[in-house]
Amino acid sequence: MTTPPPSRIAVVGAGVMGSEIAQVAAAAGLDVVLLDADPAALARGMEHLRGIGERRVARGRMDEAAAHAALARVTATIDDAALASCGLAVEAVPEVLEIKLDVFRRLDDALSPGALLATNTSGLSVTALAEATSRPDRVLGLHFFNPASVMRLVEVIRGRATSEETIAAGEALVSALGKVPVRVRECPGFLVNRILVRAMAEAYRRAEATGADRGAADAAVRDAGPAPMGPFELADLIGLDTLSHIIDDLEEAYGARFADGGAVAREVAAGRLGRKSGAGFDPGPAPEGEPGEAAREVADAYYGGALDEARRCRDERVAAPGDIDLAMRHGAGWEAGPLAWAEGSTPDH
Repeated sequence: MTTPPPSRIAVVGAGVMGSEIAQVAAAAGLDVVLLDADPAALARGMEHLRGIGERRVARGRMDEAAAHAALARVTATIDDAALASCGLAVEAVPEVLEIKLDVFRRLDDALSPGALLATNTSGLSVTALAEATSRPDRVLGLHFFNPASVMRLVEVIRGRATSEETIAAGEALVSALGKVPVRVRECPGFLVNRILVRAMAEAYRRAEATGADRGAADAAVRDAGPAPMGPFELADLIGLDTLSHIIDDLEEAYGARFADGGAVAREVAAGRLGRKSGAGFDPGPAPEGEPGEAAREVADAYYGGALDEARRCRDERVAAPGDIDLAMRHGAGWEAGPLAWAEGSTPDH
């Protein structure tokens, strides 16, 4: 018999991602403790929560009473003692292992013995975080995608000691939040980031070699396959500094197939970080007419890299084949996952 998800959870870290996760849980009817050591960060997080509700009301996606009720379910606090009544805590602090390890030790002390502990990391080791606790079998990854209030995918990550019961409870919670859970075996980059960044690295190398126009290359990617954005506009949206760290980590883990030829690092060194800094790759619109041969080569490299990495994830049993495609549709916005697309299959929606 499946254990129902907890009615009260904690979100630790009141930054943008933490406040987004808190809003999702509160809108789904859960009571939420939003914890942060910084009172100013808590105030900003609650304001972000309020803003999500106001935007949804303005767009007709939520009525005003529901938005107020969701906000009222969130308790902001700096006191770890408030965690004692929570059945699960989701950590959403900065992507620095030492910071997360410290938080996990604190949470292990503050939570009840039966509570679950989840990390929202996009690539750090769930196993390493679990080993900092007295309950490694009750630790898992719940990787929400940004913005969590909009994106449907949550990667449910199994660490080395994570029990089947914990994974099932994580999936039940994700489903109760109205999201799509996909089981992923722990590996560097997990699933969606691993496939996307491989595709982007291949595209940057090919663009460098051919001198392809960036706007034309993005257009060729959109025209040639299921991705809604090309690699240059996507990088500007993600943030080139963030992407640079991910590329470095994945190249260290998997080798040269994740090398981008220095394309991202050069922009970061020049202070061009993408939309958040006002400048980045800045692909601009595609030139008029059909994308040229160089742009089409970039698109071929992009989809070839994505397909190869998806097949590697399938063969390594990082996720089931159908879940790989499901994750790319809901986590990257692709109209079809790479495996199904390569086979000419239409996804079930």
